[in-house]
Amino acid sequence: MKVLGINHVGLAAKDPVKARWFLKEVLQLPFEGEELVAEQKTNTVMFMSHADRAGSPSRLEILENQPGQEGPIAKFLEKKGGGIHHVALTVDNVEAAIAHMKQHDIVMIDETPRNGAHGTKIAFVHPQSTGGLLVELVQQ
Repeated sequence: MKVLGINHVGLAAKDPVKARWFLKEVLQLPFEGEELVAEQKTNTVMFMSHADRAGSPSRLEILENQPGQEGPIAKFLEKKGGGIHHVALTVDNVEAAIAHMKQHDIVMIDETPRNGAHGTKIAFVHPQSTGGLLVELVQQ
């Protein structure tokens, strides 16, 4: 397993409309797309950041609860308010990453990869194994 970089930072906003406006109009980040992940009852809104020194772009992802559904983002906002929801790391092979985590007794939320937004394969690491951080593994 190899971590290739930060893919995105997931943001749960109390006011997603204002958050979109801030990223697009104030920070002038390019809008990369929006996608409903129905199985998670979550709408993802992706903005591209500028490339880092190594030339790798990373993204800021606004997470919105699917309208009319009680999903994980609504629960997060209710418990913790707005803020950073998760950090997503790009890995070379998500299946190998899951196996690596399990070899180190890391508890996974996803024991097998699932489809993520924008054609990716993803798996989440349980916060109990990371000191309270929600980490997403992403294979593009």
